[in-house]
Parts: sequence; structure tokens; C-alpha cells
Amino acid sequence: MTQAHDGGWIPVRKDFVDPATRCHARGASRRHHGFPAGQAYILRDGAGHEYPFGDDCARAAVPHPGLLRQVPDYTERDVVPRTALPEVAPPSRRRDPAQAQAAERAAAIRYLVLRMEKVAAVPRVQPTVRFPALEGVYEQYQRTGDIGMAQVRRILAIERSPSTPPRLRATNLLDVYTAHIKLEWLIAGSNSVDNIRFLRSLHDWLARHLVLTTGQLAAAGIEMHPQAFTAPGIWGPGTEPAPASPGYASGSLF
Repeated sequence: MTQAHDGGWIPVRKDFVDPATRCHARGASRRHHGFPAGQAYILRDGAGHEYPFGDDCARAAVPHPGLLRQVPDYTERDVVPRTALPEVAPPSRRRDPAQAQAAERAAAIRYLVLRMEKVAAVPRVQPTVRFPALEGVYEQYQRTGDIGMAQVRRILAIERSPSTPPRLRATNLLDVYTAHIKLEWLIAGSNSVDNIRFLRSLHDWLARHLVLTTGQLAAAGIEMHPQAFTAPGIWGPGTEPAPASPGYASGSLF
């Protein structure tokens, strides 16, 4: 966990929030703005409470904007371009060990939380997502908000292991989490019984198979990263199934 200075805000993660959520800070207009893109930085105060902040408000709240680059980003596979943060220093011949450790820690925490919490909490998700070998370190992370470098290396080794199925690796789990969030928003915003039924069936498919085809994404109206669900190996030895027709009533999407 990135530590704040002088009792200030602690950046925890960048994550999806309901678009109707209001920023904890006040913008230039002195009003609490919303999150039309559904993304926010989550900052923690000195009492341990977490609040959503917009990009500009988060940069103003933390001691140094570069700290926001050191937190896990769960929105990376969304279609919405991230607001540019201050450029980091050009890479030197000798990589800063502290920066390298911060990047590894963020990657490990993101994988841990995706596998043990965010994707594991998707209704009817396949039970292989939650990994018993990570229970201990996940419980520690819940208690302390941090993990040691030995645990970071262990988590990353699990993620990269040849025995970890491609659909349970970080990039695909990010795709699953992003599609899950988008489907929940679409279901909540739909007034059509038939459309809600279709979206729920697609959500069940995602939970069981941990993938969606380009045809399924298009039929549901889900906008994601252009390379969503194309991580190496997730479709097995063959290629992705042919995109299905947007006409979901035909049932050809499954």
C-alpha cells in the first residue's frame, strides 16, 4: 500500500464506480462532480475510510501525483482512455529499484484481489477462480492493506506459472471483471424484459466460461478495450469463434 505523507490521503486503487456516484472533493465549480465514465481513484483517509475522487481531484489530494501510478488499476481494460497523469521520468539505464518494486506490488495486489475477491464474487462464477493457495496472503492483505515482497514474488509466480490456465491470468481476469461491471450497469439501466433476460444469460455465460466473443460484446452493447478477450491461450489451440449476429433473439450467441 502506498503510504501518504503528513497524514494526508492514501491512494488505494483505481476502480469502477457507479456513474451516479459523486466525487468526495469539490471541483473548480465548488460542486461535487460525478463520474460519467464510471471510473474513480479510491483514496483512504487517516481513519481508514475510502472515498472516490476524480482524476484532477485525486492529483490535488495526494502529496505527489506520481503516487497514483503506484496503485492497482482495475479499469485498464475499459474503452475509456485514462486521463493523462504527469509523465514519469524517462527510463534510465539503471531502473529505480523502488519504482520496480512499486510496479510489482501493484501487479501482485491486483491479481490477488481479482482472483480472490472481484472475479470470485461474480454470481455463479466457476469455482476455479478462487485459489486456496492464496487464502492466507489474501486474509493478511485484508487485515493490513499491504503485502511483503516475498508474497509479491509468490503471487506473480502463480500468475505466470504454466500450470495457471490462460483464462485465470491477470489480463483475462481484468477483461472478465470489466465485462461483469458493464453487464451489471446495462441490466440496471434496461427497461426491456427481453433485453434483461438476454443480458443475464450473457452474464451467466461469462461466469461459467470467463470469456466473451466479439459478437457477444457487440450484441450486448458492451464497450471495452479493443483487445478484450484476446489474451494468448484463452481460446485454446484454435482461434476465437466467429462473431455472432447482433440479433440476440436467434440464440446464436451461445
